[in-house]
Amino acid sequence: MAGREEINLKKNESLEEWKVGREEAISGGNLNWFRMIEENRYVILVFRFILAAFFLISSYGKLVDIERYSVDAVYNFGILPMVLARSFGLAMPFIEGLCGLGLLFGVLTRLSALGIGLMSLSFFIAKAIVLSQGRSIECGCFGAVIDTLASVTIFMDLPMVAMALVILFAPTKSRYWTSVGKLLPQSWEKKLHLVW
Repeated sequence: MAGREEINLKKNESLEEWKVGREEAISGGNLNWFRMIEENRYVILVFRFILAAFFLISSYGKLVDIERYSVDAVYNFGILPMVLARSFGLAMPFIEGLCGLGLLFGVLTRLSALGIGLMSLSFFIAKAIVLSQGRSIECGCFGAVIDTLASVTIFMDLPMVAMALVILFAPTKSRYWTSVGKLLPQSWEKKLHLVW
């Protein structure tokens, strides 16, 4: 009986020490919430799957008819010159698909997160330009899957940039928890550490 009380007392003391240390960190302004998020492997996994789902659906919806749902959508924005618009429209579904697969399977997650972050930022800027001109267009974000207006999907872009940044700067152990990337040789990880 006395042994059980000692164990409970030690548990309570260590819990109290943890609470006091936590309160000191919060009150002292030393709590780095970004570091806490990026080191949480569950948060990283959820962010990976959310971004992978969005970009794989987007890629599939555009690949159904790449001319109609990707190239024409880029032309409708009227921001890029014709030569660049066609090239960008043709390449975009494949880049979205590769980045989505990278995050889904946990291979080259840094590179995939960087790609998704840059695409989301460019989509946000393009939509902001179009909306500032007073135009309302279909953005073609999900191609044949669903019709979407730029005025609606613009609100998704910045949260996707934020999720991509969290994944990009997360430690390796958080990014590759439950992933195919863990099964690959560590020599690959060492050689490709900047994009891995």
